[in-house]
Amino acid sequence: MRVFITVLILIFNLQSITKADDISELTIENISVGDNLLDYAEAIGVTKDYILNKKLLFYPNSKKFGIVAIKDRGKYNTYYKVQFTIDPKDYKIYKIGGYLEISDKDDCVKKQKSIIEDLIKILPTTKKFVDNFSSHPADKTGESIANGIYLDFPSGDNVEVACYLWGKKISQERGWEDNLRVNLSSKIITDFIQNEAYE
Repeated sequence: MRVFITVLILIFNLQSITKADDISELTIENISVGDNLLDYAEAIGVTKDYILNKKLLFYPNSKKFGIVAIKDRGKYNTYYKVQFTIDPKDYKIYKIGGYLEISDKDDCVKKQKSIIEDLIKILPTTKKFVDNFSSHPADKTGESIANGIYLDFPSGDNVEVACYLWGKKISQERGWEDNLRVNLSSKIITDFIQNEAYE
């Protein structure tokens, strides 16, 4: 049974939800890691052709996985944008992240902690790891910072709740906005990001 990760009044309210033991049991906007993005085109308010023709963003050192973000078109229940990390050959999803609005760093950290507290209740087999704020590797100016609180499954898959605070230059160049993101990641994509994507 899949567990829907949803935000209620900008915090997670998951006390009554069944416990999950695997990343495939979790969803963001009813989509999970392992699904095929093309199968959800209509559900997210676009066509398959839209997805196929949308330019993918790639990590600096590899085109093994592509990133596509799709803003809400009146179909999302919780997030204003969802980002998918996919295999560019077949559109299988290896990572999915839902974006939430924040007003500033303090607001993000407060919401992040609340979400993690609720997630721990439904993910009893996970171990918690914390990455404090540091420079984001996508911004060579060093102005952008991010942190992350991870709940790692024994399989190596993980749930991450992270604050992204982008520097002025990269925000203007790429149109990126500060956000709180809830990510569901397979071990495959986590290993790729740590060992190949930026190095």
